[in-house]
Amino acid sequence: MSILSALNANSILLANASSNLANLNTKDYKSLRTTLIEGKGGDVAVSTQRLDTPGVPTDDGHEESNVDIPRELCDMIRAQRGYESALKAICAREEMLHSLTEMLKNR
Repeated sequence: MSILSALNANSILLANASSNLANLNTKDYKSLRTTLIEGKGGDVAVSTQRLDTPGVPTDDGHEESNVDIPRELCDMIRAQRGYESALKAICAREEMLHSLTEMLKNR
């Protein structure tokens, strides 16, 4: 189950980083910060919070968004690497099961 929780957690990380980048030019937008944490039994849990740090003030009394582009891009790369790692683990499991099945079949 921990591989599936890792895939789900990285999906949330990617979705939140994408949402932040999509709202980069939205006035008064406060970015989402996603943290991946170890849960019970090796599962990956997700904590998402909205950052209250102010953006740059504008002439009309609003604020620019507080989205940090480099951080969002890093989060997207982290999510990609997380997917890749989980898929490699799934492939390794499948190969081991296939080898075991072949060994038992040839007994």
